[in-house]
Amino acid sequence: MEPNKYKHAPRDKSRMPSKRSLDIKESSPRTIASYLLAAVTIVLIIYYLPNYFFLEEATAHHTAFLLNIVGVDVQSKVVGNRAFVDQIRIVKDCTGIQVLAVFLGLILPLPNASLKKKALALLILSGILYVANILRITLEFWLVYFNVLPWILAHYPLSLVLGVVGVFLLVLVADCLLPEFGELLYQIARCVKRR
Repeated sequence: MEPNKYKHAPRDKSRMPSKRSLDIKESSPRTIASYLLAAVTIVLIIYYLPNYFFLEEATAHHTAFLLNIVGVDVQSKVVGNRAFVDQIRIVKDCTGIQVLAVFLGLILPLPNASLKKKALALLILSGILYVANILRITLEFWLVYFNVLPWILAHYPLSLVLGVVGVFLLVLVADCLLPEFGELLYQIARCVKRR
């Protein structure tokens, strides 16, 4: 009778990664400070230097189009370098460019992500942000048009709440598309907590 050669498990070490390779690589405070400086610089340049009238105009036209679909009879118009939906002026802050500038600032200087992944994430986030912003403005107009809320409540508190929820969801999407984003935010939070 031949002995069973599989009676005992082999003594070789498995190829499972060690505990050390599962840890998130820590960034130094200097690396984090450099990242934050680059992020703030990009945010300020993106938000303050370009003229975003084309975006104000597009926002006004798309909002008016969607409002007409949901039964609110409005027109978009451009007077000089100002865009309107009926009598309400669409300004740079209405376009959501400040949120996009922050995401550009946070994603572009990421040290461990490829340019292709960054570009894809920014393209998807920009599209989601634009559509969400048009929906937000449309909802505000709709609520005012049908006398559900006065403009003062629809414009500021509701807009703020929708904006905060929207940014939270965009951060989750960014983390799914670009895990390096979430890892770096986690490292920054840990670095701040240790101080």
